[in-house]
Amino acid sequence: MKRYLLLFVALLVLPISVFAQGTTSGSIEGTITDVTGEPLPGANVVAVHMPTGTEYGTSTRVDGRYTLRNVRVGGPYEVRVTFIGFNSQIKEITRVELGERVTMDFELEEGSLELGEISVTAVADQVFNSDRTGARTNISSEDIAVTPSVFRSLGDFTRLTPQVTSGNSFGGANDRYNNILVDGATLNDVFGLGDATPGSQAGVGSPLSIDAIAEFNVDIAPFDVTNNGFTGGQVNAITKSGTNTYTGSVYFQTRNQSLVGNYEIDGDESSDFPDFTERYIGLNVGGPIIEDKLFFFVNAEFKRETSPITGGILGSGATNQVNFEASTFDQIANILENQYGYDPGAYTSPLDTETNNDKVLAKLDWNINQDHKLSFRYNYVDAIADRGISRGTSSFTFSNRQYDFNSKQNSVVAELTSRISDNAFNEARVVYTAIRDSRDVPSQRFPSVTLSLPYDDDRSGFGSINAGVERFSQANGLDQDLIELTNNFTYISGNHEFTLGTSNQIFTFDNLFVQDAFGTYTFRGIDDLADGNPFDYAHSYLLPGGSPTANFTGMQFGLYAQDKWTVNNSLTLTYGLRIDIPVLPDEPTFNPLVPTAFPGYSTDKIASGNILWAPRVGFNWDASQGQRTTQIRGGAGIFSGTPPFVWISNQYSNTGVDYGRVSERNYLGDGFFSPDPDNQPTPSTSGQLDPIATSEINLIADDFKYPQSLKVNLAVDQELPYGIRGTLEGVYSKAINDVTFSNINLVQEGTSAYGRPIYGDITFNSNFGNASGTPSRLDPNFTNAILLENTNDGYQYSITGELEKRFESGFFTRLSYTYNRATNVNNGTSSRAISNWQYNENVDVNNAKVGTADFERRHRILGIASYRLDWAERFNTTFSLIYDGRSGSPYSYIYRGDANGDGRFDNDLLYVPAEQGEVVLMSNNWNEFDEFISGTDALNDYRGGHVERNTDREEWTNFLDFKVSQQVQTFSGQSVEFSATMLNVLNLLNPEWGVRQGVSFNNHQAVDFWQYVDQDFIDNNPGLGLGADDLDKPVVFFDPAEQEDENKFNVSDFGSRWQMQFTVKYNF
Repeated sequence: MKRYLLLFVALLVLPISVFAQGTTSGSIEGTITDVTGEPLPGANVVAVHMPTGTEYGTSTRVDGRYTLRNVRVGGPYEVRVTFIGFNSQIKEITRVELGERVTMDFELEEGSLELGEISVTAVADQVFNSDRTGARTNISSEDIAVTPSVFRSLGDFTRLTPQVTSGNSFGGANDRYNNILVDGATLNDVFGLGDATPGSQAGVGSPLSIDAIAEFNVDIAPFDVTNNGFTGGQVNAITKSGTNTYTGSVYFQTRNQSLVGNYEIDGDESSDFPDFTERYIGLNVGGPIIEDKLFFFVNAEFKRETSPITGGILGSGATNQVNFEASTFDQIANILENQYGYDPGAYTSPLDTETNNDKVLAKLDWNINQDHKLSFRYNYVDAIADRGISRGTSSFTFSNRQYDFNSKQNSVVAELTSRISDNAFNEARVVYTAIRDSRDVPSQRFPSVTLSLPYDDDRSGFGSINAGVERFSQANGLDQDLIELTNNFTYISGNHEFTLGTSNQIFTFDNLFVQDAFGTYTFRGIDDLADGNPFDYAHSYLLPGGSPTANFTGMQFGLYAQDKWTVNNSLTLTYGLRIDIPVLPDEPTFNPLVPTAFPGYSTDKIASGNILWAPRVGFNWDASQGQRTTQIRGGAGIFSGTPPFVWISNQYSNTGVDYGRVSERNYLGDGFFSPDPDNQPTPSTSGQLDPIATSEINLIADDFKYPQSLKVNLAVDQELPYGIRGTLEGVYSKAINDVTFSNINLVQEGTSAYGRPIYGDITFNSNFGNASGTPSRLDPNFTNAILLENTNDGYQYSITGELEKRFESGFFTRLSYTYNRATNVNNGTSSRAISNWQYNENVDVNNAKVGTADFERRHRILGIASYRLDWAERFNTTFSLIYDGRSGSPYSYIYRGDANGDGRFDNDLLYVPAEQGEVVLMSNNWNEFDEFISGTDALNDYRGGHVERNTDREEWTNFLDFKVSQQVQTFSGQSVEFSATMLNVLNLLNPEWGVRQGVSFNNHQAVDFWQYVDQDFIDNNPGLGLGADDLDKPVVFFDPAEQEDENKFNVSDFGSRWQMQFTVKYNF
């Protein structure tokens, strides 16, 4: 621990770091010459940000060049140049963009010191810019204002990036591998329980109001070594600041069921959407505290949402109905209440849930003097959401299963930017963030109870009814603290910008997560519930001396060096090296049984100090020799990210020493069920359980390294006729260190006839109509031993063609097409190691093969158009439209049941028979089965073998969103703005359009797996005519009804409807 602290201090005291291409700013540069082209060293250059009076000053160097770093984003700027014996000049810059530089050259004439004429240059060009190497999309304040947005989240705007595939996935990479920065501070949920942002695991809403954002960039492959913390993409946003003018706005946004339409599927119209409300009330205000010196900005926003869960029971008329009648629910409720003293709540629908989100942002900007600027920002979030209720076509929960997800966040950022000399610049930043998340159960504490029952109608298969406290929410809380320290320094010498930097993070976590703390029971019949005889029982309990929470610290030290070389006016090269050192100073608890059971592994061994090397090179070439009409750019380099720390926390939480674990999958006898959450059966209290207290352990390979990928980018930007700009861009990413999970406590017992490894006994379960497995374990002291390690298999690439044109009339349009391929070994969509292992569809769960990623969208067409009409002196109207067409999500064909004896369902890929005799078909409908295979290319291509992961795809989806805003000028520069936003306009035009359907969890259980042919099966089924040649063949059951759309796909009831939202905003 001491050596890590010394290293941390050493890095901090180094007078280093790098100008991060203005993580929060931009830059201005140029050359000052006389009329003959001779450079003028020592000329005085002052740029003034006109809205605030903020000054940035420097002098030209010996070659006549000048550089102004860390300047405010926005404008306009007035740039003044003076030099003894020459006429002074002033030029105006309309705008400086985030992370970009404006080049402003001056040619001075000899004469007096009087001012020359003022000329105006355009805004910094985001496309034809020497800083640009990799794929980047800038979302300006104008884009934020006009883009159709309902959810007020960054995701509403990052979709403007052509390489976005699914949600917040960039290029088909896991969205947990993204990095989100706001004012240079990490906004990620670094623990990783949801997507990228804090609180996202419960959908409590964004921690930052979109009205507080000035603009942001989305980078896929930025080759500047200061960018780090991602192998997917990076979102870099800056918040608004005050100016010399007092300005502000008050806004109100609302939508409800009267602003939601209906849809049709095969002529059947959906029911009206139930009552709901969603309201936002917000305030922005900013201005000077001391003119030209000290400024403030404040945003406060409050969200109140009441939304329905619309799934219903059989005969309810709901869009998604579970196939159970009211009488079934009544029987269950009566038993729970009368026998066990627990009220499970209601099963009627819709069921209303509430989400509240209050947030405040306050920011101060201080111009200490011309050389030093200080910024301070504070952000507070208090959010709560009702969660835990799931009601679909195969699973349904009673209302008292609900829990409250609470999320609180406090974040402070302080940044000091300095000009040390004409050649040297510094940027220092300190960040502290505290996040407190918890799941609170408002109803009675009670074990989780699931009944797995055959459906009440003619549909084959089983569904589930759930009551009690959800198994993962019985003891669940997380405290996170994040400290970031960064010091950035740049030195310019001639045509070179030498940079050296350090960026350091400290994370502390206190994680309470005890699954099945109250007990989790599965019953296979209502009578079994009444008798207290479960088929499945799971419980985790604290062992003597065990720690109830996982407390640990993570550190990451970053050191980097870079040279940006302007070879000539047309070619710029950037090359550098970054080193990151992840450190985990706290050791998990040692379990003495593990080294014996699994030689080479130990629960107290944690991957720490494994250095991540990241060399990069980028280039930008103006092929038009200064005309900036043809630009070729690109680069190659290694990018390092951080894994969701919950994957690391799994080893601290699952040592087998802190908690004992019961996991029984067989009938345990009448009266076994205990309704007391504090008095659950354990091996020491129940004779019906194995006397050996088993536990699950999680391990991480000693040589495990945080995610890394090699990214290669090549692009051509071209000015085309008629003012059209075109871009052709390719981005390729190859895994260097990705993740894979295996269960090293499994023992392979055999192999099926077609090569599938078998890890235990497999028996047909008549209650379920498919197979159950009892795994063979290497050590009976443990249930599962999940190992996290690296793999270098997997890649993503995107090829994008884009055209855009801006008309003088106020019309703007952009059209792009992107082709995407993405593969990985494990999608990593879960927070739990066991889930990442067991839900990874494969033939061999312990030797997973690379396959199509869940995040891939093979084709995407993105069209954007906006038009501003100034039709009267005080009136202007803005129209904007977004079309987003994408390939559907990929999904896999799997067995229903356990086909490999690992004790897990939902992960075994199908074997696709080439002819009838290759499988034993107990449904006796080969012609229908064969026809189904032949009609499904994703299966037919794999006849005679196992189907690969994610070979099929949901239908193409079309999204069309529209926004219209009407602004009315009132007095003294004030205005009122009315806007209407409509999502899914296609559904309004035709109720059969815009309907969204998809499979659950990216897989479809197409066939019931019963067992493999053994001698007992042959003897017991003489009529099938089986012999020795049929041993180890799959015995399966095919139900054609399960392939019908209504059984295969779930309808997104809300997402399939047109939705409208109204906003009124008063600007002052």
